Amino acid sequence: MNPYTILNIDRKATAQEIVQASALALRERKYSAREVAEARQQLMNPDARLILDFVHSVDLDLLIKSDTGSYGERTDDTRGIGTLQRLTLFDDKA
Repeated sequence: MNPYTILNIDRKATAQEIVQASALALRERKYSAREVAEARQQLMNPDARLILDFVHSVDLDLLIKSDTGSYGERTDDTRGIGTLQRLTLFDDKA
């Protein structure tokens, strides 16, 4: 899970903001204490944070919501990612 989502913070958050967001997330009880602690630990480690910034650089939820009406139900097959067509360029002609 995305630690930025768990703590509800921006990617440019400082260490102090991460600690404050962790306390707030624990009070809200939207995520378990373990998830909040792991998110805080990952974001406080500079090396892990670089990796997380790379891995979570694209918000796939936005793509899913724009391509489907609700999660998993397609509303229009002709827009967004759409349907795949078979490439016949490499088919055997014989």
